[in-house]
Amino acid sequence: MSGAGRIGLITNPRSRALREGRFPLAEAAAGLPSAAPATPAELRAALADFADRGVDLLAVQGGDGTLREVLSALPQTFGATPPAIALLATGKTNLAARVVGAPGPGEEGLAALRRAAASGTLRHHRLPVLEVHRPGLDDAPMRGLLFGAGAFTAAKTMADKGLHGRGIHDRLAVFLALAGTALRSIVQRDHALRAGSPMALSVDGRPNPEGRRFLVLATPLDRLMLGFWPFSGEGAGPLHWLDVAAPPRRLAAAVWAARQGRQRPWMPAAGYASGRAGRLALRLDTPFVLDGEVFEPGPQGLVLTAPATATFAMP
Repeated sequence: MSGAGRIGLITNPRSRALREGRFPLAEAAAGLPSAAPATPAELRAALADFADRGVDLLAVQGGDGTLREVLSALPQTFGATPPAIALLATGKTNLAARVVGAPGPGEEGLAALRRAAASGTLRHHRLPVLEVHRPGLDDAPMRGLLFGAGAFTAAKTMADKGLHGRGIHDRLAVFLALAGTALRSIVQRDHALRAGSPMALSVDGRPNPEGRRFLVLATPLDRLMLGFWPFSGEGAGPLHWLDVAAPPRRLAAAVWAARQGRQRPWMPAAGYASGRAGRLALRLDTPFVLDGEVFEPGPQGLVLTAPATATFAMP
C-alpha cells in the first residue's frame, strides 16, 4: 500500500450517465487537474499536460471504452512511467471495474479515492494490458482488456441495436446479448451465424488449422463477468485465448462448461482450442470488438500481445 503524489481526472463527456446528470464531480474534483476530452487528440493533449504537472494517479470517469482510449494514449504521453489508474465507472458494462475493483462513480467515489491517496492506504492491482496492432493501418497500437471476433461481434451488435436502445444496460445487457446469440445458434439454427467467418490464427508462431471460425476471444484478465470462464490454462504467456471452429459443435454443453469455468475432455476434438500465449496473429476480414467498441481489421490482419502492464488503484 502506498500513497499518490497528484491526482488527475479524465471524464468522458459522451457517457450516458453523465449526460443524464448523474454522478457529478464538481465538489470532489475541486483543485484537481481535470479534462473532459471529446476526441483522441484532445485526450492526448490532456494527458501530456497531466504528465508535465506530475500526475501519478489518474481517475477515469467513464466506461470500458474510455479506459481503452486512456490506456492507448498513455505510452505517447507518459512514456515509461504511466500513472496508476482509478476507475470511477459509469459505462454500460464496466468489465474492468468489476474485475480490478473501483472506488465507485461520482462525488463519493472520487472523495474516497482522494482520502485514501492522502493517507497512503490505496490498494494496487497490476495486470497485463492487451495490445492490438493493425499492421498497415495503425500508427500506434490500441490497448485494452477484452478482444472478441465472430459471434462476439454479433452479440455486441445485438446489444447496441436491440438492448441499449430500450434502456437495458450493464450486466443485464451483456447476459441477454450473449444468451441471444447462443440461442440463435442453438435453437434457431442461425446458419449465417453458425457458418462463422474465414480467419487464420497463429498462436506464438504456431498456426491453428485455417478455416471458418465461430468465435475468437483473447484477454489478459484472470476472470470475466457473469461467472463465465471459457479458457483453459495450458501454455505460457499473459494472454488467455479461445478459438472455436465453425459451425460450433455441442455449443450448449460448451456454454455450460464455460459457466462452470472448466474445460471438458471432448472439447479440443470438437473444435474448441484454448490456452495461454504471448502473441496471437489473426487474419480476418470482418469487424472485431475491443472493450465494447467495434473496429475494422487492418489489411494485414491483427497482432495481439501484452507487452506492458497497468496498475489500478482503489481505496
